[in-house]
Amino acid sequence: MDITFSQLLTYIFWINAVIAIFIIILDNRSPQSSIAWILLILFFPIIGLISFILFGINWKKTKLTKQSPDIIFAKILETILRNQKYFLSEIATSVSGENESGKYKLMSLLLNSNSSILTLNNNCKIFNAGEDFFEDLLKELKNAKSSIHMEFFIWTSDRLGEEIKNILIQKVKEGVEVRLIFDGVGSFGRIAYKYRSELKHSGVKYKYYLDLVAPFSIIKVNYSNHRKIVVIDGKIAYTGGMNVGSEYITGGRRFKTWKDTQIKLMGDSVKLIQTVFLVDWYNSKNELLLDDKYFPKISDTMPEMQIQIATSGADSEWDSIQQLYFAMITNANKEIYIQTPYFVPDQSIMTALETAALSGISVNILMTGIPDKPIPFWAAHTYFKPLLKAGVNIFLYKKGFMHSKIVVADGHMVSIGSCNFDIRSFHINFEINTIIYDANLANEMIDNFYNDLRFCETVSKEYLDNIGILKSFRNSAMRIFSPIM
Repeated sequence: MDITFSQLLTYIFWINAVIAIFIIILDNRSPQSSIAWILLILFFPIIGLISFILFGINWKKTKLTKQSPDIIFAKILETILRNQKYFLSEIATSVSGENESGKYKLMSLLLNSNSSILTLNNNCKIFNAGEDFFEDLLKELKNAKSSIHMEFFIWTSDRLGEEIKNILIQKVKEGVEVRLIFDGVGSFGRIAYKYRSELKHSGVKYKYYLDLVAPFSIIKVNYSNHRKIVVIDGKIAYTGGMNVGSEYITGGRRFKTWKDTQIKLMGDSVKLIQTVFLVDWYNSKNELLLDDKYFPKISDTMPEMQIQIATSGADSEWDSIQQLYFAMITNANKEIYIQTPYFVPDQSIMTALETAALSGISVNILMTGIPDKPIPFWAAHTYFKPLLKAGVNIFLYKKGFMHSKIVVADGHMVSIGSCNFDIRSFHINFEINTIIYDANLANEMIDNFYNDLRFCETVSKEYLDNIGILKSFRNSAMRIFSPIM
């Protein structure tokens, strides 16, 4: 029997679809993720198969990058790590008070899962608005003496990008080493050719992380470097939720305002953030730079602020930041405050939130009420009903776009970083968070939370009842695919 060309293509397509489903089942993913992918392939065959090839193949089982920060931490900080693990294990069994016990559990978790040492000699400053952050950043960039390292998920060659570029070019003329990392997905199409050309010819070194132009890189498009890092002279670091773009100051064309949070660090924690950048530079450029000049001695006059730096990514042994959030929720004794633009939790985080609220803990979640991406916003609504039933307080920020990623527990533990409360950030993206054990800072962040409540709508049973059957169906349909978002 003769087979037409179209029939041949159909056979080849369905053979590949069966192979894809076989891979999904053999991969032992969560049942929710496996079912979502299989349904997508069966009901939308062409879209489903292409999406699986681009976004669904689990490259974590291969060597996606050359090295991960936690492995470098473990190698160069071996003695300190061993001593701290012993010290914390001794303290954890003898401390009195629920708050102290929870704190030492969290410290031990990050030591064991992420090789994240506890640094004591630190100071920090919080920025809750892009205008304040970039004003401070531009000032520090102009004062740089030896090196500038910058890494962002999104870098835009707009007015702000131009201002930063001109400063960087000037600093190179002054003999300062400048290295930039742009994420291949987040910054794709956002940086003009002329802009990149000016950087290159001026001596500014830059690389795309998992560059989409590189051969076969398109099949790894699902893995984004979502980190935001600046390190200046190895002495000052910035990290948090803000990328490089004027919209982080003005709100851009879509939003009246943009609410975000960035942290400026000075002290020993800067060395850890510098290491993260240099490992990412190695993975992008194949150039490993761990010279002493990038890790200068820090002044001993810093206040004793306890800070750890947590990273996670496609090559991490553990989903350390997801475990961090889980531990902060489950170890809380009084209150939890969460700010996140996206809320698409996995089952473990969902159970932790419900259990905490049912145990009498005050659980408060503030997410954006004006979305930049409708699909995760719709899906988020399907998680609200059981949380409300358990006693969780949920608020939608309506003044503009809310992009902060913050968790505060029991008025003395704070996490600020790039990691959202969604499955992609937990298990796929490369992320970085700063964990600070400080009551004064925690209270500052709680005050900021309540200040933001002035611009929020409270999610109630009546709010959910008014959504309507068609929108409820749409939201639930989007939730089916939440494990693969």
